[in-house]
Amino acid sequence: MYGSSIADAAHDSAVTESYKSSCLEGTRTQHIEDITAWTTRLNQSQRHRLLWMYGPAGVGKSAIAKSCAEKTAAQRKLGASFFFSRTQHVDDSLRFFTTIAHQLTTKIDEYRKALDPRIQRNPALLTKGLDAQFRELIIEPFLELAGQNMGVQDKTVIIDGLDECNGDSAQSKIMSLWPSR
Repeated sequence: MYGSSIADAAHDSAVTESYKSSCLEGTRTQHIEDITAWTTRLNQSQRHRLLWMYGPAGVGKSAIAKSCAEKTAAQRKLGASFFFSRTQHVDDSLRFFTTIAHQLTTKIDEYRKALDPRIQRNPALLTKGLDAQFRELIIEPFLELAGQNMGVQDKTVIIDGLDECNGDSAQSKIMSLWPSR
Protein backbone atom coordinates (compact mmCIF):
# COMPACT_ATOMS: atom_id res chain seq x y z
CA MET A 1 0.00 0.00 0.00
CA TYR A 2 2.96 2.32 0.59
CA GLY A 3 3.55 2.59 -3.16
CA SER A 4 0.00 3.86 -3.65
CA SER A 5 0.32 6.56 -1.04
CA ILE A 6 2.08 9.92 -1.01
CA ALA A 7 4.66 9.91 1.79
CA ASP A 8 5.35 13.62 1.20
CA ALA A 9 1.79 14.50 2.27
CA ALA A 10 2.37 13.73 5.98
CA HIS A 11 2.79 16.66 8.35
CA ASP A 12 6.25 15.45 9.36
CA SER A 13 7.64 14.54 5.93
CA ALA A 14 10.82 16.27 4.79
CA VAL A 15 8.92 17.84 1.88
CA THR A 16 6.11 19.19 4.05
CA GLU A 17 8.62 20.56 6.53
CA SER A 18 10.36 22.41 3.69
CA TYR A 19 7.27 24.41 2.67
CA LYS A 20 4.86 24.36 5.62
CA SER A 21 5.96 25.81 8.92
CA SER A 22 4.37 25.46 12.31
CA CYS A 23 3.24 28.44 14.32
CA LEU A 24 5.99 30.35 16.07
CA GLU A 25 6.38 29.42 19.72
CA GLY A 26 3.76 31.23 21.80
CA THR A 27 1.59 32.32 18.86
CA ARG A 28 -1.94 31.19 18.05
CA THR A 29 -1.87 29.14 21.25
CA GLN A 30 -5.61 29.51 21.89
CA HIS A 31 -6.48 28.17 18.42
CA ILE A 32 -4.10 25.24 18.82
CA GLU A 33 -5.39 24.46 22.32
CA ASP A 34 -9.04 24.68 21.25
CA ILE A 35 -8.53 22.39 18.25
CA THR A 36 -6.41 19.78 20.01
CA ALA A 37 -8.78 19.79 23.00
CA TRP A 38 -11.69 19.22 20.59
CA THR A 39 -9.91 16.14 19.20
CA THR A 40 -9.61 14.58 22.65
CA ARG A 41 -13.25 15.24 23.53
CA LEU A 42 -14.60 13.25 20.60
CA ASN A 43 -16.71 10.23 21.42
CA GLN A 44 -19.18 8.01 19.59
CA SER A 45 -22.21 10.01 20.69
CA GLN A 46 -20.88 13.36 19.54
CA ARG A 47 -22.73 14.78 16.58
CA HIS A 48 -20.02 16.91 14.95
CA ARG A 49 -16.96 14.93 14.01
CA LEU A 50 -15.56 17.33 11.41
CA LEU A 51 -13.88 20.60 12.23
CA TRP A 52 -13.38 22.87 9.25
CA MET A 53 -10.98 25.78 9.61
CA TYR A 54 -11.43 28.37 6.89
CA GLY A 55 -10.32 31.88 6.08
CA PRO A 56 -8.56 33.97 3.46
CA ALA A 57 -5.26 32.86 1.96
CA GLY A 58 -2.20 33.74 3.98
CA VAL A 59 -3.75 34.06 7.44
CA GLY A 60 -1.96 31.00 8.86
CA LYS A 61 -4.43 28.12 8.53
CA SER A 62 -1.68 25.76 7.38
CA ALA A 63 0.64 26.78 10.22
CA ILE A 64 -2.15 26.12 12.71
CA ALA A 65 -2.99 22.78 11.06
CA LYS A 66 0.67 21.73 11.15
CA SER A 67 1.03 22.79 14.79
CA CYS A 68 -2.12 20.85 15.67
CA ALA A 69 -0.84 17.79 13.80
CA GLU A 70 2.45 17.95 15.69
CA LYS A 71 0.74 18.35 19.07
CA THR A 72 -1.82 15.64 18.34
CA ALA A 73 0.97 13.29 17.18
CA ALA A 74 2.91 13.98 20.39
CA GLN A 75 -0.24 12.99 22.33
CA ARG A 76 -0.49 9.81 20.20
CA LYS A 77 -3.93 10.88 18.97
CA LEU A 78 -3.01 11.53 15.33
CA GLY A 79 -4.19 8.86 12.92
CA ALA A 80 -3.14 10.55 9.69
CA SER A 81 -2.34 13.88 8.10
CA PHE A 82 -2.44 15.03 4.51
CA PHE A 83 -1.06 18.41 3.48
CA PHE A 84 -1.97 19.11 -0.15
CA SER A 85 0.40 21.27 -2.22
CA ARG A 86 0.34 21.90 -5.95
CA THR A 87 3.84 23.36 -5.94
CA GLN A 88 5.24 20.25 -4.24
CA HIS A 89 3.18 17.89 -6.47
CA VAL A 90 1.23 16.59 -3.48
CA ASP A 91 -2.14 16.98 -5.16
CA ASP A 92 -3.22 13.59 -6.53
CA SER A 93 -6.77 13.01 -5.34
CA LEU A 94 -6.63 9.32 -6.29
CA ARG A 95 -3.87 8.80 -3.74
CA PHE A 96 -5.61 10.72 -0.95
CA PHE A 97 -7.53 7.85 0.69
CA THR A 98 -4.72 5.37 0.08
CA THR A 99 -2.38 7.74 1.91
CA ILE A 100 -4.79 8.16 4.81
CA ALA A 101 -5.29 4.38 4.96
CA HIS A 102 -1.55 3.71 4.88
CA GLN A 103 -0.91 6.14 7.73
CA LEU A 104 -3.76 4.64 9.76
CA THR A 105 -2.27 1.15 9.33
CA THR A 106 0.93 2.35 10.97
CA LYS A 107 -0.95 3.61 14.04
CA ILE A 108 -3.89 1.23 14.55
CA ASP A 109 -2.96 -2.47 14.59
CA GLU A 110 -6.57 -3.69 14.50
CA TYR A 111 -7.28 -1.58 11.43
CA ARG A 112 -4.15 -2.89 9.67
CA LYS A 113 -5.21 -6.47 10.44
CA ALA A 114 -8.64 -5.78 8.94
CA LEU A 115 -7.35 -3.91 5.88
CA ASP A 116 -4.35 -6.00 4.81
CA PRO A 117 -6.35 -9.13 3.85
CA ARG A 118 -8.76 -6.98 1.80
CA ILE A 119 -5.89 -5.58 -0.24
CA GLN A 120 -4.24 -8.99 -0.61
CA ARG A 121 -7.51 -10.41 -1.97
CA ASN A 122 -8.04 -7.43 -4.27
CA PRO A 123 -5.00 -5.21 -4.94
CA ALA A 124 -7.12 -3.19 -7.38
CA LEU A 125 -8.73 -1.50 -4.36
CA LEU A 126 -5.73 0.82 -4.42
CA THR A 127 -6.55 2.08 -7.90
CA LYS A 128 -10.34 2.44 -7.69
CA GLY A 129 -12.21 5.74 -7.72
CA LEU A 130 -12.63 7.95 -4.68
CA ASP A 131 -16.04 6.54 -3.70
CA ALA A 132 -14.79 2.95 -3.71
CA GLN A 133 -11.49 3.80 -1.99
CA PHE A 134 -13.26 5.65 0.81
CA ARG A 135 -15.79 2.87 1.30
CA GLU A 136 -13.42 -0.10 0.97
CA LEU A 137 -10.23 1.29 2.51
CA ILE A 138 -11.64 3.49 5.27
CA ILE A 139 -15.28 2.79 6.15
CA GLU A 140 -15.64 -1.00 5.72
CA PRO A 141 -12.56 -2.01 7.78
CA PHE A 142 -13.78 0.11 10.71
CA LEU A 143 -17.33 -1.25 10.36
CA GLU A 144 -15.87 -4.77 10.37
CA LEU A 145 -14.01 -4.01 13.60
CA ALA A 146 -17.13 -2.51 15.15
CA GLY A 147 -19.09 -5.63 14.14
CA GLN A 148 -16.51 -7.71 16.00
CA ASN A 149 -16.90 -5.44 19.05
CA MET A 150 -13.28 -4.42 18.72
CA GLY A 151 -12.90 -1.01 20.25
CA VAL A 152 -10.54 1.16 18.29
CA GLN A 153 -9.12 4.25 19.95
CA ASP A 154 -10.29 7.49 18.33
CA LYS A 155 -7.66 9.07 16.12
CA THR A 156 -7.61 12.46 14.47
CA VAL A 157 -7.13 12.98 10.73
CA ILE A 158 -5.83 16.42 9.75
CA ILE A 159 -6.20 17.56 6.15
CA ASP A 160 -4.77 20.85 4.93
CA GLY A 161 -5.00 22.63 1.61
CA LEU A 162 -7.85 20.69 0.03
CA ASP A 163 -8.17 23.63 -2.35
CA GLU A 164 -4.78 22.56 -3.77
CA CYS A 165 -6.10 19.12 -4.74
CA ASN A 166 -6.06 18.52 -8.49
CA GLY A 167 -9.45 19.60 -9.74
CA ASP A 168 -12.58 21.14 -8.32
CA SER A 169 -14.58 17.95 -8.89
CA ALA A 170 -12.10 15.92 -6.79
CA GLN A 171 -12.27 18.51 -4.00
CA SER A 172 -16.07 18.38 -4.02
CA LYS A 173 -16.07 14.58 -4.13
CA ILE A 174 -13.77 14.31 -1.09
CA MET A 175 -15.92 16.79 0.86
CA SER A 176 -19.08 14.89 -0.02
CA LEU A 177 -17.58 11.60 1.15
CA TRP A 178 -15.99 12.67 4.41
CA PRO A 179 -18.54 12.33 7.23
CA SER A 180 -19.45 15.55 8.93
CA ARG A 181 -21.54 13.95 11.64
